[in-house]
Amino acid sequence: MKKIKIHFIVEILILVAYFTSRLVNLTKLPVFADEAIYIRWSQIIQSVETLRFIPQTDGKQPLFMWLCIPFLKLFSNPLFASRFVSVLAGFGIIFALYLILTLIKNRKTALIACLIYVLLPYTFFFDRMALADNLLSMFGLWSFYFTLLLAKKPKLDLAMILGIILGLAWLTKSPAIYFIVLSFLTILYLNPKKSYFFFISFFISFCIYNILRLGPQFHMIALRNQDYIHPLKEILKHPLDPLIPHLRDVFNIFKFYLGLSVFLIFLPSKKTKYWFILLAWFILPLIANCAMAKVFTARYILFTIPYLIILFSLGVNKYFWFLLFIPNLFLISKLSFQPYKVNLPSIDKGYIQDWTSGWGIKDSADYLIEQAKTKNVIVGTEGFFGTLPDGLQIYTNHINQLTVFGVGNGLSQIPEKLLDAKAHGDDVYLLLNDNRHSLTGNFEIIKNIQKPDGSKLILYRIL
Repeated sequence: MKKIKIHFIVEILILVAYFTSRLVNLTKLPVFADEAIYIRWSQIIQSVETLRFIPQTDGKQPLFMWLCIPFLKLFSNPLFASRFVSVLAGFGIIFALYLILTLIKNRKTALIACLIYVLLPYTFFFDRMALADNLLSMFGLWSFYFTLLLAKKPKLDLAMILGIILGLAWLTKSPAIYFIVLSFLTILYLNPKKSYFFFISFFISFCIYNILRLGPQFHMIALRNQDYIHPLKEILKHPLDPLIPHLRDVFNIFKFYLGLSVFLIFLPSKKTKYWFILLAWFILPLIANCAMAKVFTARYILFTIPYLIILFSLGVNKYFWFLLFIPNLFLISKLSFQPYKVNLPSIDKGYIQDWTSGWGIKDSADYLIEQAKTKNVIVGTEGFFGTLPDGLQIYTNHINQLTVFGVGNGLSQIPEKLLDAKAHGDDVYLLLNDNRHSLTGNFEIIKNIQKPDGSKLILYRIL
C-alpha cells in the first residue's frame, strides 16, 4: 500500500509538471505560418458548415481543425485555443506511455517514461504548437497499445477499437499509413495465427478514412502528398539522396531537441520481443521519411519519438540517468520564457524567424480592432494565405467593421484596391514584412515591430 501511495503521488506530480510547463506562456511564441492556416480553417468551418472539408483545398486532412472548433468557443484567444488541443494530445501520449509500459514492464518504468516525456524539449516544443503532428503522434501510440492488446488477447472489440484509432490517425495526416503497416507486422510477429483480426481493424480504418470522400476535393490529398515525397522510381535512381542529407538532419534535430541523453544513454535492457518491435516502430518510419521526403523538419518525425522514449525507459536502471536530462530543463525554460533567444536547428528556424513567424501580428490586430470601434477598417496584407493574411484574420474574425485580405508579394507601391477603399472613405492599412517589399506612396508608419532576426513587420496607414 505504501508503494501504491508513492506511485500515485508521483503520477499526480508528473501531471502537474506536464500541464504547468505546457500551459505557462503558451502563446509567448507568435503564430507560425501553418498554425495560422489551420486556425483560420477551423474558424471558417465553425462559421460555415458546408465548408467543413475546406482543408482539402490544400490537400490536408481536417480532423485537427475539427477538434479545434469547440475550444475556439471556450477560449477567446484563437492561438491559445488551438494550441490547447496539442496540449491535450500530449496528455494522451503520456497516458498511452503509462499503459504500454505497465503492460510490458511495470508501473515504475511507466512513470520513468512519463517523466522523460515531460523533460524532453522535443515533446515540450510541439506539445505547444497548433499543428496536427502531435495529434498524429498520439493516435500512433494508442494504435501501438491496442495492437499489443489485440496480439495478446485477440478479440473483436479490441480489433474494432484499433480500427477506429487507425482511422482517426488517417483523418489527421497521411503518415498514419505507417501505423497501419506496423500494426499488421506487429500482430503477425506476436501472434501469427490470429493475425486475421487485423483485417477487421483495417476495414474499419479504411471506412473512416473514406469519410473524406464527402469533400469535393478529396483528390487533392494524393496530389499534395506528391509535393512532400519523392516517387519510388525517383528514389531508386538515387537511393542515398536525400537519405544521407536527411540523416544528418536527424542528427541535428536529436542533438538539439533531445540533448546529450540521446547519445549518452546506452540501452542495456534485455532484448525482449518488445524491444525489437519498439525499435521497428521507431526506426522504420524514420528511415522511410529520410529516404522519401522532399521537405524535412523536426515535426515530420515527431511521431517516432514516443517509441524512443519507451526504449530509454526500458534501458534506465538507476535514477542517476535522469541527471542527463537536467540540461534539457534549461532549454525548456528558455523556450517558454525567451523563445526569441533560442537558436533552433536551421530546418526549424521558421518558427521564430523570417516571414513564417508572426511576431507583431497580435499587436497589429489589437490596434486595428481598436480603430474598427469607430470606423470601417480595411487591411491589406502581403501574401494570400499563411502567416499573412491568415495570422491577422484569426484575431479579427469576430470584428464586423474590419476586413482583412491578401494583396500579394513583392509590392513596390500601394495596391489599387486599397487606394479605391481609401477614396470611399474607409480607414485603410497595409501590413508587410520590410525585407520582402520596397513600398512607395502616400502613407504613414503606425507600427514598426522588429523580429528576432532583425527584420521588421510594418503596419502602414494609407493617406
